Amino acid sequence: MNVIVIANPCMVDNESNIINQLFESGLDIFHLRKDSYTRAHYNQLISEIDEAYHSRIALHDYHELAGDFGINRLHYKEAHRKQLQEAKTMLNFNDTVLSTSIHQLEDINNLQEFDYAFFGPVFNSISKPGYAGVLNRDFSLPQRLNNTKLIALGGIDDKNAEALSLMGFDGVAVLGFIWNDPSKAISNFKRIQER
Repeated sequence: MNVIVIANPCMVDNESNIINQLFESGLDIFHLRKDSYTRAHYNQLISEIDEAYHSRIALHDYHELAGDFGINRLHYKEAHRKQLQEAKTMLNFNDTVLSTSIHQLEDINNLQEFDYAFFGPVFNSISKPGYAGVLNRDFSLPQRLNNTKLIALGGIDDKNAEALSLMGFDGVAVLGFIWNDPSKAISNFKRIQER
């Protein structure tokens, strides 16, 4: 199963070293999403990540940094995605991997331009207490009308990740399971990767 790690929204001590270790441990894609960070903060953090991994970073903000670092993955929040689709500007993204977020499963069939989409929270959030999941364990995804992959997000740990594959998800995105205790980030990643 494809495992994506999303950045902790807060500053983390030794963060770039942890990110590099995650990549060394087999991380496929890292989503850089820090809403409170400035462009300079983004620039600094990316600079501290080994250049060999830049093509596996997806930017949620400051997309203009992509060219500076050889990044070809851009993420669009739901509102921004809808603006792009309405403006029909999606046609200019040759060789760029596009991702987005959805909150209604039926929206997956309207995402032909996107390579993958996050859907969630599938289970009760680990990083945001009180943010309730929307799926139960016997859920099965409906048939999709396009090739956009669907990545489960929310409340995912090493105990429930495998169930999401059985439900039909193409991968999982984890945040709280990795970052709630940064000292266990690598070991927790390896545990979920083994599922």
